[in-house]
Amino acid sequence: MDDEYASALNVEENEVFALDVIRPLAKGYRISGAFFDPSILRMERYLEYDDDGEARARYLFTGLTGGACDVLVRMVPAGGGEMVVYRQVTVSVGPPKGWFD
Repeated sequence: MDDEYASALNVEENEVFALDVIRPLAKGYRISGAFFDPSILRMERYLEYDDDGEARARYLFTGLTGGACDVLVRMVPAGGGEMVVYRQVTVSVGPPKGWFD
């Protein structure tokens, strides 16, 4: 998700997936959280880490039930100010597929 503001993702029910972004520190912002529908997705974990000198953030989610929702990763100016959407991912969750589906 480094170069895209908006993207889409399809997952199965009970599938764990990650959303990984560059932390916007160099632009004077910090990540303030993610907004999503908790009836469709469950956030398992959030972690910040360094990848060869690049500050990154990773959200781990599980798809709970069929449906779709947006995950909005939000940020705020480091010195304070209004929250804005940093990245948007539309996640579609479907039932598990069989071998031949």
